[in-house]
Amino acid sequence: MEQTTQTTLLETFRLFEKYLPNFARTGLFSPGAQQYAGVPKPDYRPVAMVTDRRNETEDTISLTLMPPAGYPAFRAGQHIDLAVEIRGVRHVRQYSVVGDVATQQLRITIKRQQGGIVSGFLHEHAFAGKRFEISAPRGEFVLPATRHSAYVFCSAGSGITPVYAMVRELLTAGTDAEIYFCHAARSPKAVIFRAELEHLAETHANFFPHLFLSEAEGVEKRRLSFEALAPLLPSMQNVAVFLCGPGDFVKNLEVGFSAAQNYSVRSEYFTLPPAGVTEGQVHFLKTGLETKAKGNLLEVAEASGLKPKHGCRRGICHECKAHKISGTVKNILTGKETQGEENIQLCISQPVGQVEIEL
Repeated sequence: MEQTTQTTLLETFRLFEKYLPNFARTGLFSPGAQQYAGVPKPDYRPVAMVTDRRNETEDTISLTLMPPAGYPAFRAGQHIDLAVEIRGVRHVRQYSVVGDVATQQLRITIKRQQGGIVSGFLHEHAFAGKRFEISAPRGEFVLPATRHSAYVFCSAGSGITPVYAMVRELLTAGTDAEIYFCHAARSPKAVIFRAELEHLAETHANFFPHLFLSEAEGVEKRRLSFEALAPLLPSMQNVAVFLCGPGDFVKNLEVGFSAAQNYSVRSEYFTLPPAGVTEGQVHFLKTGLETKAKGNLLEVAEASGLKPKHGCRRGICHECKAHKISGTVKNILTGKETQGEENIQLCISQPVGQVEIEL
């Protein structure tokens, strides 16, 4: 009887707590109390307030957010989830943290995407005082603990956000290693953080930025590919390479760098790369559906009328994890095939032959 009473009271308090603004929550129900030993729980969803907004380019803004007390520290290159409700529907997107690691100022940058529901909403409604539900920082696209002889960062479009944060952290820490920063954009006006990059080049002799502008005039017009990049790269050993941008852009550079032995490559895809044509058969066990499958398993599930939980659709957020009972899947990003029972990410997994999924 005592346990039942305590459980009822706890449920009542949790219901009441939902209607409190984030800053009013205390004790057991505060955002800080949702962490244990400094590690946020998976459902840790604090509310942060926009304290500043600034324009980066014609279609890109940066928002400075004030999270609640106890919010975990972030590393350069990590991202957060940001949730918005639009016409009664909850949407979640991932944005890289571009704030200064030293000050732990939480800042994100949003490029307005053509037809983008969330990016358009944020551009129109995210001003100082607005509150948004966020997640703890996460992601493994970060600087390695070991020191390297040189660093190469390659990005395109909004893929600049995590690599810019890493470059700034290296330079702030006083590294004397050479840093090569190669970014692809349409024009000089479209380069996010252009003024900051120019300032870093002026104040750090070991920072070498190179812009590849597809719509420039004359000799400045060029596209960033491994073939165009190769003559600019350092010839030394033990070079760390970081790639971020659209899938086909990242894949082209991965293929080029993989042929050399002196590069350690880390990648983050902002869109999925073109996938090879494979065809399999998927059995969704919970619903009993069986279907032929082309493309990734998230798309196959949605085409079959299912609505699995998902977020980024590009292998970053891990929201679309599902349990595979049997069969073989191919990872679209790495090309690696895995067999048997395991947890997989639906958005980056292609079926190879017969596959059984708990959906």
